[in-house]
Amino acid sequence: MLFLLLLFLFSYSLALEVFSESLERLPDGTIKAVGNVEAYYKNYYIKADLMTYDPERKLVQAEGNVYIRSYDGRLEVRGESAFLDLDKDKGYFIKADGRFEKFYFTAERVDKEGNSYEVREGSITTCPPDRKELLVCFSKAYISERYATGLGSSLRLFKIPVAYTPLVVFPVGDRRSGLLPPTIGSNSYNTFIYKQPIYWVISPDKDATLTLDYRDKQAKGLSLEYRQSLRKELDLTGAFSFYREPVPPGKWWEGRPKETFRENRYRLKFDLDLSELKLGVDTLSDPYFMQDMYFTTRERTIPYLTSYLSYKKEFDWVLFVFDARKFYDTTSPDNKKTLQRLPEVGLYVKDISLPYGFSFNTTFSYANFYREEGQKAQRLLFFPELSLPKRLFGLNLLSTLTIENLFYWDVKGSEATDKSVPISLRYRERLPFFFTHRVGGFQLSHMLELSYSYRPKGFNNPRFDTLDQIDKESTLNYSFLSSGYYEGKQIYSLFIQGGYNHLGSFTYLDQVVKEKLMPVRTLFSLMPTDWFSLSADSTYDPVHSRLLKNVGSSTFKYKQSSLTLSRTYEKSYYGQLINDQYGAVLSTAFSKATLNLGIIRDNRIGKDLQRRIELLYKGACWAFGLLLRDNYDGTRQKYIKEVFLTFNVFDLQRLTVPLKRQEAPLAF
Repeated sequence: MLFLLLLFLFSYSLALEVFSESLERLPDGTIKAVGNVEAYYKNYYIKADLMTYDPERKLVQAEGNVYIRSYDGRLEVRGESAFLDLDKDKGYFIKADGRFEKFYFTAERVDKEGNSYEVREGSITTCPPDRKELLVCFSKAYISERYATGLGSSLRLFKIPVAYTPLVVFPVGDRRSGLLPPTIGSNSYNTFIYKQPIYWVISPDKDATLTLDYRDKQAKGLSLEYRQSLRKELDLTGAFSFYREPVPPGKWWEGRPKETFRENRYRLKFDLDLSELKLGVDTLSDPYFMQDMYFTTRERTIPYLTSYLSYKKEFDWVLFVFDARKFYDTTSPDNKKTLQRLPEVGLYVKDISLPYGFSFNTTFSYANFYREEGQKAQRLLFFPELSLPKRLFGLNLLSTLTIENLFYWDVKGSEATDKSVPISLRYRERLPFFFTHRVGGFQLSHMLELSYSYRPKGFNNPRFDTLDQIDKESTLNYSFLSSGYYEGKQIYSLFIQGGYNHLGSFTYLDQVVKEKLMPVRTLFSLMPTDWFSLSADSTYDPVHSRLLKNVGSSTFKYKQSSLTLSRTYEKSYYGQLINDQYGAVLSTAFSKATLNLGIIRDNRIGKDLQRRIELLYKGACWAFGLLLRDNYDGTRQKYIKEVFLTFNVFDLQRLTVPLKRQEAPLAF
């Protein structure tokens, strides 16, 4: 409601410039302007049918179709009449109707005295003037520069009163502290759930959200999220959630290990980005925190949380990296077997040109792979590499020779007999081909690369990441990349990769396969029209003519409706079924309402993992959402039912704008 304040801000200036059809000075010294009166006063444009100005007493009176607009476009007001006492800084406006920033308002009368305002018989909304579906009406309001306090206020939806309160306080302007729309619901374990976020604007570059979370059966608690912009972008975020679990716990803890139970449950998350230095903490009290405390699928299904300290410094010829990462496995009852990197230090020397077209680079790194239970060790890696691009028989080739040195110590929990790789050689030859075709409005681009990799000897060293895979190698690989465009719009992309192993064995999903012809992986996307798209990630075994993996989806769109069908299928090389799921999502809109239906079916257990119905109705400045969802809990072999209501009144979420860095003034 700060718009009401600005109705009279022009009173601080003494210069008044007036244009009209008729302008005269009356005997008492008053200046009278009649007919299409236009006045320019400080940062405001004023228009009226009649205006009088007493320069001695500094009194301004405007009558008939009074219109005021600020030069910055934030304020626009219409009314019957206005009066201002510039000397005493007081006045009034009759039958005001206008806009301030995103707020539209009406008022029978506004009285101003200093920086205090009294508004009678008014209303406020963020709905546009032609669709005032939701209003707050009040009999009287007192306004300051940041808040408006209303007396005898009622909330009206389509002019029908739906709520009444004798006292209400509104934040005004773009970004103000206050209550955000709540979430109300229930599930199989709670008959009543209520989450109330409270938004706090600390300064232009800092804000926070405190969320109170009440559940009548499960844990009750709160969460606090803090955000700060250190530069132009958002660089600092911190969140802490704390919940108190009843003792003993209820049915929601059945089937879980008793040692994982915590009466005091928490999550601590903190991220700091200082460009070269990045720091983050994300840890939990127990592995079931995400599943119990969050309602969105995205948060519930996070497999790992990561705490990290990372520093990266790049020079003209070298790149230095320090990285320490600790992972929290949310899929395991404990975190003892999770592999950690505490720390990993790397030094990469960029390509250095040598005589005769050669170039040289090297990678040097130290890593401490740690876990409480399982294989762990410290590793020192030194990979100098020599490369030579050349042209032979009209073909462009790139030869690389890598000297691989790996040293391990403090190795524990490993069955590997060779603890170090003192020296190993890997030779690779690459031959790329590029093709481009244009046919009418079509443009097709292709890239085919043939490569050969050779390593004369393999080592039974510990394996922590791909750099430890020092195996005997003699492999011919191929990769094909193709993309097509029609009149500048991409219509498909295709990537194919495969190979032939002369040694007669390779590794697929950590299994050693005694074959020469390797699986073929294909990534394919097709989007020929606006109403249809298809994507697939598949792996095919050409030896036994069988599909090992397929993750694909197809989307069909028609007007305001869309249907997405998905399929996830994966087996090990020897036929063990790993994943077999179907999914379907239907979304359709009816005028202002949107309906979403979704299902995920797991064929291995013959159960629907999730079934959901979501209805969203969006008005001119408000929205109402209803979510019905069934999640299958494999531990208890039962469905967890959930019902949630969401509200967005006056688009309050939209009014919490991104943070802005508050720059310090220059000093000279």
